[in-house]
Amino acid sequence: MKPSLAWSLYDWADSAFVTTVVAAVLPAYFASVVCGGADSVSLNLFGMHLTGSPTSLWGYAVALASLVVAVISPAAGALADAGGRRKACLAAFAAVGIASSAMLSLSGPGMVLYVLTLLVTGEIGFAGAQVFYNSLLADASAGLDRDRLSSRGFALGYLGGGLLLALNTAMIARPSAFGLADAAHACRVSFAMVAVWWAVFSIPLFLFVRETKTVVRGRSLARAAGMLWETARDIVSRRNLLLFLVAFLLYNDGIQTVILMATVYGKSELGLDTASMTTALLVTQLVGVPGSILFGRAASRFGARKALLAGVAAYLGIVLLALGMTDEAGFLALATLVGLFQGGMQAVSRSFFSRLIPEGRSAEYFGFFSISTRFASIFGPLLFALVRDVTGSGRAAILSVAVLFVCGGAVLTAVRDPAE
Repeated sequence: MKPSLAWSLYDWADSAFVTTVVAAVLPAYFASVVCGGADSVSLNLFGMHLTGSPTSLWGYAVALASLVVAVISPAAGALADAGGRRKACLAAFAAVGIASSAMLSLSGPGMVLYVLTLLVTGEIGFAGAQVFYNSLLADASAGLDRDRLSSRGFALGYLGGGLLLALNTAMIARPSAFGLADAAHACRVSFAMVAVWWAVFSIPLFLFVRETKTVVRGRSLARAAGMLWETARDIVSRRNLLLFLVAFLLYNDGIQTVILMATVYGKSELGLDTASMTTALLVTQLVGVPGSILFGRAASRFGARKALLAGVAAYLGIVLLALGMTDEAGFLALATLVGLFQGGMQAVSRSFFSRLIPEGRSAEYFGFFSISTRFASIFGPLLFALVRDVTGSGRAAILSVAVLFVCGGAVLTAVRDPAE
């Protein structure tokens, strides 16, 4: 198998965790089965008695996972580069995510802390593995166009995650047809299927992608910390690289906010049901396949920076269109538009960043890249929620997301594309 295909298949493998566990099945399972449909639940955390709604507890868990990943990613990347062990580190983090998915199949009513703990560890495993997966792009793309390869990875991720989600959704809708007792049983089986899917389709990467060995500069944690400080100073000294990271943080903040808040907005502001939400997610996944590929080709033909600027402009248009959205048809239409640009924007951002970093230090630099991704999962939704609470208007909250795209696009105009 070609290294490029083996590398791309990892996107197919781990995307199942995002679609089935994080986005679609586990949130509903947590609220309806684990929390029993209650408006408020209690749990005991290290002697502290905590009470909150299923939604707020879920939000705190996701924020905690994002914060942990943001803190450990640069250090983990530096340590991996110091020892030339990026594939080993990827395997370790992936194993954490896979084990968490498998253990979710053992959950049940009342196991609130158990499920939230596995959500956090699963997110850490997924995001941590992504740091090292991204850092292997240069190794897998030798002689190939990085923009197209990165985009193909996202396309396969959308396709793989969408196919498994479609099967899981069918199982949950008609459990008896699959020999399952009820929908809750189907959900638990879905979590186990994600673990198997993730593990099996990860194998080609470890077999066929050869990791470029860098000069070993010491494997100690102290040495990694020193490298981390060196990397931070180096990023600040590289104006073009720093500008891109700032731009990415801003416009990716907007992208992540659209992803994370769409379901909540659809339910609370438009009154859409769960079936409509799942349909919209599947539409985004399926449209994302050709969308990612076409966006990668556009980046190869016209330049990555120009493609990213066009994507930012498109997202700004999507946000403005959302101001007039009132029903399910409008929601599905916007989900289609998001699918056209979402994967391509993230894929080309990844490949563009890979061309800006020095050789031999990809994991530690992608650790900082991961910080931008993970903090985008915190600040964007927080801004959306604060504006919604202060103004009492969902439309005003949408406009706050538009500001992120405007600012991100403005900074991106100052970034120089090495290929131009």
